[in-house]
Amino acid sequence: MNRKLRFAFPALLIGAFLVLSCGRDDPHELPPPEPPQELDNRHKGPAAVFIGDSITWQWNREGVGHPAFFSSNNYVNKGISGNKTSDMLARFQADVIDLDPHCVVIEGGTNDLAASSLASILDRLKRMAEMAQAADIPVIIGAVPPSNSFPKVPEFRPQDHIPVLNGMIKTWAGEAGIPFADYYSVLVDDEQGLKKEYQKDSIHPNAEGYTAMEKVISPILKKVLDENARK
Repeated sequence: MNRKLRFAFPALLIGAFLVLSCGRDDPHELPPPEPPQELDNRHKGPAAVFIGDSITWQWNREGVGHPAFFSSNNYVNKGISGNKTSDMLARFQADVIDLDPHCVVIEGGTNDLAASSLASILDRLKRMAEMAQAADIPVIIGAVPPSNSFPKVPEFRPQDHIPVLNGMIKTWAGEAGIPFADYYSVLVDDEQGLKKEYQKDSIHPNAEGYTAMEKVISPILKKVLDENARK
């Protein structure tokens, strides 16, 4: 080996090791940890309760949704498969008010569509929101996700009803000063159904779909919780 190279090679190895070691171990190269969410003192329960039907319930299922989204953020999932808004309303006291959360996220209506009027669905959503507001619990209302096929009711066209219902919910929420989480717009395809890359089936999102929903709801939750912490 060339004499110069023989002496230079160990020096190069030592230099590379020092560079890698410093880059790996230097604490200044690491991002600072996220501070915990500051919460107001009016409530003693979880940061948020999510109440809904199977779309909410599956969000918390391992292998389908993201349980860590709830556990790591002090959120409680109170979705129940098959629930209509009437079922949600009947258990709202026990599953939301009694838990004394800092916020509630309400999303429902899919199971009502083939059997109830849009006005009655909206009325039950309003009644849940009013119960929460009476208990001084901030409310976020979620859009009904898109679907263009109900396998159990093949003749029904949910795509003719969901956008109308969401328009009614959005209008009411705006008038009432309630934040609206527009899941529909990020999940819908050109045929008014769930995007193929976001669907577990024609009604329920898959893990990627729930990721898209989390990108919608997370900044809204942060804003609501931050605003109420300052009150």
